[in-house]
Parts: sequence; C-alpha cells; structure tokens
Amino acid sequence: MHRSHQFTHNKAKNKELVMFSIKFDLERSTTIDASVGAVYKTISDFHFWPRWSPWLCQEPDCPVDISGTPAKTEHAQAWDGQRIGAGRMTLTEAVANNRLAYDLFFIKPWKSHSKVDFKFQENGGGTQVTWSMQGTLPFFLFFMKKMMSAWVGCDYERGLSMLKEYIETGTVLSQVTVAGVSEQAGFSYVGRQKECALDDVGPSMEGVFTDIAQAVERGELAKPDFQMSFYHSYDMVNRRCNYTAALGYRQAPPTELPNGYVQGTIAKHRTL
Repeated sequence: MHRSHQFTHNKAKNKELVMFSIKFDLERSTTIDASVGAVYKTISDFHFWPRWSPWLCQEPDCPVDISGTPAKTEHAQAWDGQRIGAGRMTLTEAVANNRLAYDLFFIKPWKSHSKVDFKFQENGGGTQVTWSMQGTLPFFLFFMKKMMSAWVGCDYERGLSMLKEYIETGTVLSQVTVAGVSEQAGFSYVGRQKECALDDVGPSMEGVFTDIAQAVERGELAKPDFQMSFYHSYDMVNRRCNYTAALGYRQAPPTELPNGYVQGTIAKHRTL
C-alpha cells in the first residue's frame, strides 16, 4: 500500500510539473568549412566544449565535471557556476556523423528540463550544423517565453560562430574577462544615433564611426579622449536596436555641431 501510494503521488507530482511548464522551441544553424566527421567529433566530446561554448566562455573558472565516453550515450557534463548557473547535460542518442541528442537539466537559477539536438549534413564540401532546443520554463515565468527564445537563440548563434572559428582555425579569439565593479568619472559625448536590425549592428556601427572620424579630420569635431557606443534599446525578440556611436570628452565638447549629431553627458557612475 505504501509503495502504491508513493508511486501515485510521484505520478501526480510529475504530471503537475508538466502541466505547469511553458514550452519554447528554437533552432539555429551554420556551415563550417570542415568534414562532417571533424565537426561531429568536436561536438560529441564534452572535453572540447570549454573552447567554444557560449556559456563556459563567460565563466572560464566554472567547475565542470565530465563523465562517460565521448560520442557514447551517458557521456555527460555537469557544471556549477556563479554566473552561468548549474546543470547537467547528458548524451541520450548518437548516430555517427548524423545526429546527437541530449537531455539538459538546469538546477539554478531555476529548475527546468530541455531536449537539445545537433544535426549534421554535408554542404558543398563543408558541414551544415543545426542546433535546436525544445525547452521549458516554470509556469510563473510565462511572460518570458519570447524573451527566453531570443536570449538562448543569441547564445546559439554566438556558440556556432565560436565553434566554426575553433574548427576552422584551431582557436577562438572571443574571451570574457570580468574586471569587477569600479567607479568611473563622468564625461560628455558627441555622436550620432541610429536604429537598425541586430544582424546589421556591425556594418551599421562601422559606417557611423567612419562618418564621425571623417568629421574629426575635417575639423568639424574636436579630437576626442576616447570612443564609445551605448544602446538606448536592444530588442532581441523583434531583433532591433537603437544606439548612439559617439566620441567621449573628459571636458565639455564644442557646442556647435554638424547636422545630424547629438550631444549629452554621463554622470559619475559605477560599471561592471
């Protein structure tokens, strides 16, 4: 009787967890200039993940425990970080050079269970990698469904870019160094405000800074103490952003500005 009651209770509890979870799906892909075998080998071995993972690169000192045999079911990695949370990822299915499937459990900042999948396909001498997730959120975070898909989607895009760089060049130049919180003096700025799609931020900002540099060369703007940019909005769901690319001045800049330029001040502040 006791065992039967316990089983029923667990069944009800599991059903409640499923009922009160919010599902979200996402998928990203890239093409890597390498053989399917080389790409499959890198992803199927968790020992390589610290070199390209979009999360582990944010906390290089995060404790990671790797177990099992690479490319075999039950191969797993578990982590417990201060910034990237804690969880465990276990390989559940491996079809050589074709597909890898994982169970992903997050323990903190909240508990969740997701299915993760990598698919590989030869593409013009290279390999197309498709990384997908069927994720869940606790019910009380229902309002974050679209934002979570966007956040994780950006992580997947960054991870695939670093994976591509690592496999094609043998190294990844992207690194995160956390210097901590510090006091910063106030300053003035002069710049141009721009709105664009997230995918166009790089070319857009490069164009604006080129225009600003030419204005300095023509003597229309004073030489700055530094350059900077800041975002007024960064909408990952609709993939749009509004930013200002600017020149920074320790002292007040000239009041006469070329057409299309804005100016302002940033008070003394703390930064991370």
